[in-house]
Amino acid sequence: MRFNITNTKRFIFILMIAALLVTGVGCKKKASDKDEQTTQSNAPEGTLISIYHPEDSDIVVESERYQLKQPDSTAASIEEIMAVIAPCYEDKLLYKTYMLDSNNVVTLEFEMVEEYTKEYYLLAKASIIRTLYQIDDISLIRITIYSDDEKVVSEEELDRDSILYYDEETGE
Repeated sequence: MRFNITNTKRFIFILMIAALLVTGVGCKKKASDKDEQTTQSNAPEGTLISIYHPEDSDIVVESERYQLKQPDSTAASIEEIMAVIAPCYEDKLLYKTYMLDSNNVVTLEFEMVEEYTKEYYLLAKASIIRTLYQIDDISLIRITIYSDDEKVVSEEELDRDSILYYDEETGE
């Protein structure tokens, strides 16, 4: 049995197919536009963090917040964040590793690459603390810095209130 479609029916059929294709492409474009605009509105609050780093004699916050890939895992979140922020310190402090104990105490280890000022070290600590303490489960952060011959240069325990930083622009 052969189907005989008249020109009008063929035209309507082609229009319907074209409309379906345009609608499908339009939805994909809207979805990708929404992804590009921001993930902040769609992501649960605990999965977005602000990334801080020292710059000159100030602490700078990145304009876009970072979306954690595994926000339910404290260890994975620390690993992610340190992979993101470690390059900010490479010229003076080389990030080596972190450890997380059963009490959610984080120990970060750095190697001193180059001499740094007390001001830089204060800003670096404040940036690290401000970034990592956005993970609620962290109870304490220890920062240990080694020289290139593996001697301890600095070792500190820092809680959420160890370094208070006031941002003149935000008033926080």
